[in-house]
Amino acid sequence: MIKGLYIHIPFCDQICTYCDFAKMVASEEMKVDYLRALVKEIEYFSDLVANIETIYIGGGTPSSLDNNLIEAFLEELKNLVPLDKVKEFTIEVNPNDVCEELLDIFSKYNVSRISMGVQTLNNDLLRFLGRTHTDDTIYKAVEMLKNRKLVYNLDFLYAIPCQLKKNVEFDLDFIEKYQPAHVSYYSLIVEDKTILNYLINKHRITDFSEDLAREFGEYIDDRLETMGYQKYEFSNYCKEGKKSKHNLLYWNLDEYLGVGLNASSQYNNTRLKNPKKIREYIEGTKKHALVMHEIEEFNPKMEMILMGLRKTEGVDLKKYKLKFNQDLLVVYPILTKHIDNGLLEITNSHIRFTKQGAYLSNQVYLDLV
Repeated sequence: MIKGLYIHIPFCDQICTYCDFAKMVASEEMKVDYLRALVKEIEYFSDLVANIETIYIGGGTPSSLDNNLIEAFLEELKNLVPLDKVKEFTIEVNPNDVCEELLDIFSKYNVSRISMGVQTLNNDLLRFLGRTHTDDTIYKAVEMLKNRKLVYNLDFLYAIPCQLKKNVEFDLDFIEKYQPAHVSYYSLIVEDKTILNYLINKHRITDFSEDLAREFGEYIDDRLETMGYQKYEFSNYCKEGKKSKHNLLYWNLDEYLGVGLNASSQYNNTRLKNPKKIREYIEGTKKHALVMHEIEEFNPKMEMILMGLRKTEGVDLKKYKLKFNQDLLVVYPILTKHIDNGLLEITNSHIRFTKQGAYLSNQVYLDLV
């Protein structure tokens, strides 16, 4: 059964130096055509989304759409999905798009959770990353979210080239002051088709040291723990009861539908992918939505381990056996090697990374794949 709906908005006001998601700077006409295509695709799958528990609108930057376009789309969505019955409805925003009018629109359509891309409070690093906001914008946006008593997540980055520990300390002080319900704190990964990768390959900047990245990561873990945050996934921390229900669908290998450019779906033990080219996607929705999908390789027995190990609680051994009628360690005996070398441990009927293993996870993943 489909539990979650992901809606991809590929538009941005500016392309960040580190981003490799499906995104673009587009005209107003293109945005309108795309939103119409999204509605058509959701209409096609209306029977699958009738009982969904979560919605997540991500990007790109959903809030880069004009407020009138956002409201018009949410009005269409309301007619297709029972928004009042959804347990969690999340939308991603940039700090410089947050305003009272936008928050009024979100409230009108039962948006229950905001995920805001802060990245850092350091203006020099924000410029380097290609972000369009400043520290002042962040403070103003968070004050508005706090006054609305909204559940909000703040996204941060560490291991940014030229980032100093004092920059991370300052960002953590900000988190301590505002106490958001949820924090996502990612180590910056240099992806192939990005401006950042080009600059590193041309030796214009130096990539971040792995040892220093681990030091920063451990410091972040320790500080957030002292603030009362529970780390429940590699990069995600929350206050009691504030885990992301939608993201847990991915990590628990539950079924979900993804609509929009380059979006993935997973149901009936199949993984499907939408087109990467926007015109191909728009034209595809005018014909027959399933025709435009590509079927991707999908191994549920392996995926349940790969995704489950991202969670700090790990993979539930009983659920694994119930789902596949096989013991996990019989299917993947190589994992016993990593139990012996201290990267994995079994506790409370779960197999999970040890604290050391979490920083050496690639050693385990390489043996699995």
